[in-house]
Amino acid sequence: MALSKAEKLPQEIIVDILSRLPAKSIGQFRCISKHWCSLLSDPQFISAHLTINSHKKEEHLILVSDSHSLHTITFNHNPQNGTIDAISRKLNFQQQLEDNWVSVAGSCNGFVLVVNDEEIKFLINPTTLDYFEIPKFNLALPVPGSFSMYGLGYDVVSDDYKVVTLSYYDTDNEYEPDIDYTFVDVYSVRKDIWRRLESSPYDHAVPQLASGVLVNGALHWLASSKTSGYSSVIVAFDLSDDKFLEVPAPTTLDKGKFVFNKLVALRGCICMFTNTHDDEIDVWMMKDYGVEESWTKFVVKGPDSVTDLIPLCLMSEDDVSLDADGELIVYGMREDRWRNIMVDGIPTMCENAGTAIFRESLVSPTFG
Repeated sequence: MALSKAEKLPQEIIVDILSRLPAKSIGQFRCISKHWCSLLSDPQFISAHLTINSHKKEEHLILVSDSHSLHTITFNHNPQNGTIDAISRKLNFQQQLEDNWVSVAGSCNGFVLVVNDEEIKFLINPTTLDYFEIPKFNLALPVPGSFSMYGLGYDVVSDDYKVVTLSYYDTDNEYEPDIDYTFVDVYSVRKDIWRRLESSPYDHAVPQLASGVLVNGALHWLASSKTSGYSSVIVAFDLSDDKFLEVPAPTTLDKGKFVFNKLVALRGCICMFTNTHDDEIDVWMMKDYGVEESWTKFVVKGPDSVTDLIPLCLMSEDDVSLDADGELIVYGMREDRWRNIMVDGIPTMCENAGTAIFRESLVSPTFG
């Protein structure tokens, strides 16, 4: 005989079933009763929901539009006919936060690090619209007069989210001190404190400022080694011990030049890409983290008129979505052709504002 009431099911079975549902559905179920709201807001449930759903391949994109508002994009891939479309959603914080965003600086476990035109950083959850303003650091370098790069990640040892800032003075500015150090500042979300660590042993004054790429519990940047003739290196900042280490690069790359390339994470793997032609890029993927021999290369192409291609995410084993001069396209490696992604409601992307791929989660930026 079928059970007529959900109460007859053991609570652990109910929790297991609900933990497999999308985050938006959980938000709706919280409105059923006070008991369900309490049950589905419990930190253990939120942690279990994050763990189960982290293995799903569904990914979402967040970007800054040319009107400086934040938009998320959900991709829909139909494997039967190969078509890909997308739906855009403007994030509305009920007028509590202005649309003055200038960059997306990273994502982790459903959180996104964003920066506004006053250089104020926020952690937001695009799914729940929870947000948290990160306090300013009294030792932060002056703006203008310096350059900064940011990164967001999770420290599994201390169960803490960390925001990392790499900053250095603009030495071409006669009013700023002639200091070539790269300062390393780390903010702990759980402890709500900033710390200044030892200066980075690497030269981070790269041609293009970039956000840290989160893979394997570390944030990655391209830099130059001060101890080996300023050769190019991939450096990883380990979020558990707050130390820098080097990740081996593809052996065929010119160590004097690949600092001019770019890093990105695709399907949890660190990738490096470079424009070989205006409409073509070489992408190197490290399939086994830390293993030099695991680097593999594939080629991605776009329209002839494109001047800048940036890989965003792998939508299947053969399809990669790209930012092509602010337009979204997908390149099919098997058929060796690109096609537009039809997007409902997306405005033009803001140039050089960055994007991030995130997964929906229930995690609160304030650990509440």
